[in-house]
Parts: sequence; C-alpha cells; structure tokens
Amino acid sequence: MEQKPKMSFKEMGMQFLSKMDKQKWLVCILMGVLFIVISLPVEKEDTQEIQEEQQASAENSTDDYERKLEKRLTALLEEIEGVGRVEVMITLQDSGESVVAQDVNQQTKSSNRESGESTQENSTERTTVFSGETPYETKTMTPEIRGICVVAEGAQNDEVRVRIYQAVQALFSVEAHKISIVEMGSQEGT
Repeated sequence: MEQKPKMSFKEMGMQFLSKMDKQKWLVCILMGVLFIVISLPVEKEDTQEIQEEQQASAENSTDDYERKLEKRLTALLEEIEGVGRVEVMITLQDSGESVVAQDVNQQTKSSNRESGESTQENSTERTTVFSGETPYETKTMTPEIRGICVVAEGAQNDEVRVRIYQAVQALFSVEAHKISIVEMGSQEGT
C-alpha cells in the first residue's frame, strides 16, 4: 500500500481555494452575508411598554364605559317623578373579558401490545384564530359592576328611594347591598 504524504491544514486549504471558480466564490460570499444578517440582533419592542399600552387602552375603554352608564342612568332617573336632580357614580369590578376563537385539533392514537393490552393516547392542540394581527374575538363580556351610588334631591322620600332601587336593580341586576342612594345636600358657600 502506498501512503499519501500528509498535508498540513494550510496546504489543504490552499488546494481547496485554488480549485474554486467564480460561481463558488460568489456562493461563499452570499452565505457569509446571510450568516451576518441572521446573527444581527433584531430590535424588539419592549414587552413592558406593550403591556402598559394595552392596560392603558383597557382602562380608557373601562372609564368610557363607566361614564356612558352613568350618563344614561342619570338621564333615566331624572325622569322619575319626585327624584329631581341626580348624580350617579358607577364602579366596575374589572375591565370585562374577551373570548377569542380557537381551532381545536384532537388526535387519538391506539396501539395493541403483544400481551393483549391496548393503550389509547389522546392529544388536543388549540390554536388561536387571528384576524390580521389581532385575535378574532367571538364574544366580549361587559365588565362586572362593583357598586352604584345615586345622589338625588328627592331621596329623602321613601317612595322615591324605592323607585330608584327598583330601577337600578332592573337595569343592572345588582344586589341591593351594592346600591347606595343618598339625599343630595345643598352646597353652601365654599
């Protein structure tokens, strides 16, 4: 057997490079550029900033919802005989909830062993459905009301107070202990 003389790493590299034509050089250069581009860090938005923006947006929509309910309830209560001028404050327990659509993929695998035993393996995979870049919402649940305070000029009259309670309970399905009805006092020179 004839043994080839051992080549050094440098000699092997030089031999390889001498055999490369222009097309191979171009491929190597493009691969190098691609490697550099892939290894560059990608600038990501700060996760905390995104969460703060989403929370601020939710708070704004919650505040808008509260104001809308307060305005509508005030207008309605002022129409009840004997109530007079009214101020309403509604507080919410949370900011509501959105239910997003999901695709559900269920798979069942059965296998029989030589010993006569059979096994069954179930797996479920859930994937959120998107509409553009945002999840597709199938249902939006309104925020739960924590409490309602009604300040009315006619609240000293028990009949008027009962009608206010009944109206608020009928509109919001809120328990009586979460409703406060107070007589409006006069504001003397501040």
